[in-house]
Amino acid sequence: MPPSSASSRYGTPVLLSAPGLSVVALVLFVLFASLVAGALFPLQLLDPAWQLRMAGTLINSAPFPLLGLGLLQITAELGPHDPQLKNRARLCAQLAVAAALGFLLLLPLQTIAGLQTSRSLNTAQATRIQGAERRLVALRQAVASASSNADLNQQLQKLQGPVLGPADIAQPLPLLKAQVAAVLDQAALQIARERQAAPPTNPWRLLPELLRNGIAGLALALGFAALAVRPGSERSLLQEWQKGWSGLLKSLRRRRASSGSGSSSSNAEYFRQIRGEEQQ
Repeated sequence: MPPSSASSRYGTPVLLSAPGLSVVALVLFVLFASLVAGALFPLQLLDPAWQLRMAGTLINSAPFPLLGLGLLQITAELGPHDPQLKNRARLCAQLAVAAALGFLLLLPLQTIAGLQTSRSLNTAQATRIQGAERRLVALRQAVASASSNADLNQQLQKLQGPVLGPADIAQPLPLLKAQVAAVLDQAALQIARERQAAPPTNPWRLLPELLRNGIAGLALALGFAALAVRPGSERSLLQEWQKGWSGLLKSLRRRRASSGSGSSSSNAEYFRQIRGEEQQ
Protein backbone atom coordinates (compact mmCIF):
# COMPACT_ATOMS: atom_id res chain seq x y z
CA MET A 1 0.00 0.00 0.00
CA PRO A 2 1.49 3.42 -0.95
CA PRO A 3 2.39 5.87 1.83
CA SER A 4 -0.41 8.26 0.93
CA SER A 5 -3.14 5.67 1.38
CA ALA A 6 -1.60 4.48 4.64
CA SER A 7 -1.57 8.00 6.01
CA SER A 8 -5.14 8.68 4.96
CA ARG A 9 -6.31 5.44 6.61
CA TYR A 10 -5.04 6.57 10.00
CA GLY A 11 -6.57 10.04 9.54
CA THR A 12 -3.28 11.99 9.54
CA PRO A 13 -2.37 14.66 6.97
CA VAL A 14 -0.17 13.54 4.14
CA LEU A 15 3.07 15.41 4.97
CA LEU A 16 5.48 13.14 3.15
CA SER A 17 3.81 13.20 -0.27
CA ALA A 18 6.20 13.36 -3.19
CA PRO A 19 4.71 16.50 -4.82
CA GLY A 20 4.74 18.36 -1.50
CA LEU A 21 8.39 17.57 -0.82
CA SER A 22 9.26 18.54 -4.38
CA VAL A 23 7.73 21.99 -3.85
CA VAL A 24 9.65 22.41 -0.58
CA ALA A 25 12.88 21.51 -2.41
CA LEU A 26 12.18 24.15 -5.08
CA VAL A 27 11.53 26.74 -2.36
CA LEU A 28 14.91 25.94 -0.78
CA PHE A 29 16.60 26.38 -4.16
CA VAL A 30 14.92 29.76 -4.63
CA LEU A 31 16.04 30.88 -1.15
CA PHE A 32 19.61 29.94 -1.99
CA ALA A 33 19.47 31.82 -5.30
CA SER A 34 18.10 34.95 -3.62
CA LEU A 35 20.83 34.96 -0.96
CA VAL A 36 23.59 34.48 -3.53
CA ALA A 37 22.12 37.17 -5.82
CA GLY A 38 22.14 39.64 -2.93
CA ALA A 39 25.87 39.14 -2.40
CA LEU A 40 26.70 38.91 -6.11
CA PHE A 41 26.19 42.57 -6.94
CA PRO A 42 28.03 44.83 -7.47
CA LEU A 43 30.04 42.36 -9.52
CA GLN A 44 33.78 42.63 -8.80
CA LEU A 45 35.35 39.36 -9.86
CA LEU A 46 38.96 40.48 -9.38
CA ASP A 47 38.43 42.09 -5.96
CA PRO A 48 39.73 39.81 -3.15
CA ALA A 49 37.24 41.31 -0.68
CA TRP A 50 34.36 40.48 -3.06
CA GLN A 51 35.71 36.95 -3.54
CA LEU A 52 35.95 36.45 0.22
CA ARG A 53 32.44 37.79 0.80
CA MET A 54 31.04 35.64 -2.00
CA ALA A 55 32.72 32.51 -0.64
CA GLY A 56 31.27 33.16 2.81
CA THR A 57 27.79 33.66 1.36
CA LEU A 58 27.97 30.44 -0.65
CA ILE A 59 29.13 28.44 2.36
CA ASN A 60 26.57 29.91 4.77
CA SER A 61 23.63 29.44 2.38
CA ALA A 62 24.69 26.08 0.88
CA PRO A 63 22.66 23.98 3.39
CA PHE A 64 19.48 25.14 1.59
CA PRO A 65 20.26 23.50 -1.78
CA LEU A 66 21.85 20.50 -0.04
CA LEU A 67 18.62 19.87 1.88
CA GLY A 68 16.59 20.49 -1.27
CA LEU A 69 18.67 17.96 -3.16
CA GLY A 70 18.09 15.40 -0.43
CA LEU A 71 14.34 16.06 -0.54
CA LEU A 72 14.31 15.52 -4.31
CA GLN A 73 16.02 12.16 -3.82
CA ILE A 74 13.27 11.25 -1.34
CA THR A 75 10.55 12.36 -3.77
CA ALA A 76 11.99 10.08 -6.44
CA GLU A 77 11.64 7.15 -4.01
CA LEU A 78 8.14 8.15 -2.86
CA GLY A 79 6.91 8.64 -6.42
CA PRO A 80 8.69 6.00 -8.50
CA HIS A 81 6.01 6.12 -11.19
CA ASP A 82 6.18 9.90 -11.69
CA PRO A 83 8.64 10.56 -14.54
CA GLN A 84 8.70 14.31 -13.87
CA LEU A 85 9.93 13.83 -10.29
CA LYS A 86 12.53 11.27 -11.37
CA ASN A 87 13.84 13.53 -14.16
CA ARG A 88 14.00 16.49 -11.79
CA ALA A 89 15.92 14.48 -9.20
CA ARG A 90 18.30 13.14 -11.86
CA LEU A 91 18.98 16.62 -13.26
CA CYS A 92 19.68 18.10 -9.83
CA ALA A 93 21.93 15.14 -8.99
CA GLN A 94 23.98 15.88 -12.11
CA LEU A 95 24.15 19.60 -11.25
CA ALA A 96 25.38 18.63 -7.79
CA VAL A 97 28.60 17.37 -9.39
CA ALA A 98 29.49 20.95 -10.28
CA ALA A 99 28.49 22.08 -6.77
CA ALA A 100 30.78 19.51 -5.12
CA LEU A 101 33.74 20.45 -7.31
CA GLY A 102 32.98 24.15 -6.80
CA PHE A 103 33.14 23.91 -3.01
CA LEU A 104 36.45 22.07 -3.32
CA LEU A 105 37.79 24.94 -5.46
CA LEU A 106 36.61 27.43 -2.84
CA LEU A 107 39.29 26.17 -0.45
CA PRO A 108 42.32 27.61 -2.30
CA LEU A 109 40.32 30.55 -3.67
CA GLN A 110 39.23 31.89 -0.30
CA THR A 111 42.69 31.30 1.19
CA ILE A 112 44.35 33.41 -1.52
CA ALA A 113 41.62 36.06 -1.30
CA GLY A 114 41.93 36.20 2.50
CA LEU A 115 45.69 36.71 2.37
CA GLN A 116 45.32 39.42 -0.28
CA THR A 117 42.59 41.19 1.71
CA SER A 118 44.64 41.15 4.90
CA ARG A 119 47.67 42.50 3.04
CA SER A 120 45.56 45.24 1.44
CA LEU A 121 44.12 46.33 4.80
CA ASN A 122 47.56 46.53 6.38
CA THR A 123 48.95 48.43 3.39
CA ALA A 124 46.05 50.90 3.32
CA GLN A 125 46.36 51.61 7.04
CA ALA A 126 50.13 52.15 6.84
CA THR A 127 49.75 54.34 3.75
CA ARG A 128 47.13 56.53 5.45
CA ILE A 129 49.31 57.09 8.54
CA GLN A 130 52.42 57.79 6.45
CA GLY A 131 50.49 60.24 4.28
CA ALA A 132 49.29 62.11 7.37
CA GLU A 133 52.86 62.30 8.68
CA ARG A 134 54.19 63.65 5.36
CA ARG A 135 51.42 66.24 5.24
CA LEU A 136 52.24 67.31 8.80
CA VAL A 137 55.92 67.78 7.87
CA ALA A 138 54.91 69.90 4.87
CA LEU A 139 52.65 72.05 7.09
CA ARG A 140 55.47 72.63 9.59
CA GLN A 141 57.79 73.68 6.77
CA ALA A 142 55.14 76.06 5.44
CA VAL A 143 54.71 77.64 8.87
CA ALA A 144 58.46 78.06 9.31
CA SER A 145 58.99 79.59 5.84
CA ALA A 146 55.97 81.94 5.81
CA SER A 147 56.99 85.59 5.50
CA SER A 148 53.60 87.13 6.20
CA ASN A 149 50.15 86.35 7.51
CA ALA A 150 48.73 86.24 4.00
CA ASP A 151 51.53 83.95 2.84
CA LEU A 152 50.92 81.62 5.78
CA ASN A 153 47.19 81.54 5.13
CA GLN A 154 47.77 80.78 1.44
CA GLN A 155 50.19 77.93 2.24
CA LEU A 156 47.79 76.40 4.77
CA GLN A 157 44.91 76.50 2.30
CA LYS A 158 47.10 74.91 -0.36
CA LEU A 159 48.08 72.05 1.95
CA GLN A 160 44.56 71.72 3.41
CA GLY A 161 45.79 72.66 6.86
CA PRO A 162 44.10 74.54 9.71
CA VAL A 163 41.62 77.20 8.61
CA LEU A 164 42.48 80.72 9.72
CA GLY A 165 39.74 83.22 10.46
CA PRO A 166 39.93 87.01 10.08
CA ALA A 167 40.80 87.39 13.80
CA ASP A 168 43.68 84.93 13.43
CA ILE A 169 45.10 86.69 10.39
CA ALA A 170 44.98 90.02 12.21
CA GLN A 171 47.42 88.76 14.86
CA PRO A 172 51.17 89.37 14.66
CA LEU A 173 53.02 86.80 12.55
CA PRO A 174 55.07 85.24 15.42
CA LEU A 175 51.94 84.77 17.51
CA LEU A 176 50.06 83.33 14.57
CA LYS A 177 52.90 80.90 13.82
CA ALA A 178 52.93 79.76 17.46
CA GLN A 179 49.17 79.23 17.39
CA VAL A 180 49.33 77.16 14.20
CA ALA A 181 52.32 75.19 15.55
CA ALA A 182 50.30 74.27 18.64
CA VAL A 183 47.50 72.94 16.42
CA LEU A 184 50.03 70.90 14.43
CA ASP A 185 51.49 69.50 17.67
CA GLN A 186 48.03 68.22 18.63
CA ALA A 187 47.69 66.63 15.18
CA ALA A 188 51.09 64.96 15.65
CA LEU A 189 49.96 63.49 18.97
CA GLN A 190 46.80 62.15 17.33
CA ILE A 191 48.81 60.51 14.54
CA ALA A 192 51.16 58.95 17.10
CA ARG A 193 48.18 57.51 18.99
CA GLU A 194 46.74 56.03 15.78
CA ARG A 195 50.08 54.42 14.95
CA GLN A 196 50.34 52.88 18.42
CA ALA A 197 46.72 51.70 18.36
CA ALA A 198 47.10 50.14 14.91
CA PRO A 199 47.30 46.33 15.12
CA PRO A 200 50.63 44.82 14.08
CA THR A 201 51.00 43.58 10.56
CA ASN A 202 49.71 40.03 10.59
CA PRO A 203 48.99 38.19 7.32
CA TRP A 204 47.11 35.49 9.29
CA ARG A 205 44.61 37.86 10.87
CA LEU A 206 41.78 36.17 8.97
CA LEU A 207 43.03 32.64 9.74
CA PRO A 208 40.15 31.66 12.13
CA GLU A 209 37.52 32.66 9.59
CA LEU A 210 39.39 31.00 6.74
CA LEU A 211 39.76 27.80 8.78
CA ARG A 212 36.06 27.75 9.64
CA ASN A 213 35.02 28.35 6.03
CA GLY A 214 37.56 25.78 4.82
CA ILE A 215 36.19 23.03 7.05
CA ALA A 216 32.61 23.97 6.18
CA GLY A 217 33.43 24.02 2.45
CA LEU A 218 35.03 20.58 2.62
CA ALA A 219 32.02 19.18 4.50
CA LEU A 220 29.62 20.70 1.95
CA ALA A 221 31.68 19.30 -0.93
CA LEU A 222 31.40 15.81 0.57
CA GLY A 223 27.67 16.31 1.19
CA PHE A 224 26.97 17.30 -2.41
CA ALA A 225 29.24 14.52 -3.67
CA ALA A 226 27.21 11.97 -1.70
CA LEU A 227 24.07 13.00 -3.64
CA ALA A 228 25.72 13.82 -6.98
CA VAL A 229 25.70 11.40 -9.89
CA ARG A 230 27.62 11.91 -13.12
CA PRO A 231 25.70 11.35 -16.38
CA GLY A 232 25.87 7.69 -17.34
CA SER A 233 27.07 6.56 -13.93
CA GLU A 234 25.26 4.42 -11.37
CA ARG A 235 27.47 5.43 -8.44
CA SER A 236 27.45 8.67 -6.52
CA LEU A 237 30.39 11.01 -6.94
CA LEU A 238 31.48 10.30 -3.37
CA GLN A 239 31.51 6.56 -4.06
CA GLU A 240 33.66 7.16 -7.12
CA TRP A 241 36.07 9.25 -5.05
CA GLN A 242 36.24 6.53 -2.41
CA LYS A 243 36.86 3.88 -5.05
CA GLY A 244 39.61 5.95 -6.66
CA TRP A 245 41.22 6.66 -3.28
CA SER A 246 41.15 3.00 -2.25
CA GLY A 247 42.60 2.02 -5.62
CA LEU A 248 45.40 4.53 -5.16
CA LEU A 249 46.18 3.17 -1.70
CA LYS A 250 46.24 -0.41 -3.01
CA SER A 251 48.58 0.60 -5.81
CA LEU A 252 50.93 2.27 -3.34
CA ARG A 253 50.89 -0.80 -1.09
CA ARG A 254 51.74 -3.06 -4.05
CA ARG A 255 54.65 -0.85 -5.07
CA ARG A 256 55.92 -0.75 -1.53
CA ALA A 257 55.60 -4.51 -1.17
CA SER A 258 57.29 -5.18 -4.50
CA SER A 259 60.16 -2.82 -3.70
CA GLY A 260 60.53 -4.42 -0.26
CA SER A 261 60.57 -7.96 -1.64
CA GLY A 262 63.02 -6.93 -4.36
CA SER A 263 65.42 -5.42 -1.88
CA SER A 264 65.17 -8.45 0.45
CA SER A 265 65.85 -10.87 -2.41
CA SER A 266 68.83 -8.81 -3.57
CA ASN A 267 70.16 -8.78 0.00
CA ALA A 268 69.77 -12.54 0.25
CA GLU A 269 71.60 -13.01 -3.05
CA TYR A 270 74.38 -10.73 -1.80
CA PHE A 271 74.81 -12.77 1.40
CA ARG A 272 74.88 -16.02 -0.60
CA GLN A 273 77.65 -14.64 -2.77
CA ILE A 274 79.67 -13.67 0.31
CA ARG A 275 79.30 -17.14 1.86
CA GLY A 276 80.39 -18.74 -1.41
CA GLU A 277 83.53 -16.64 -1.55
CA GLU A 278 84.37 -17.49 2.08
CA GLN A 279 84.02 -21.21 1.45
CA GLN A 280 86.35 -20.98 -1.50
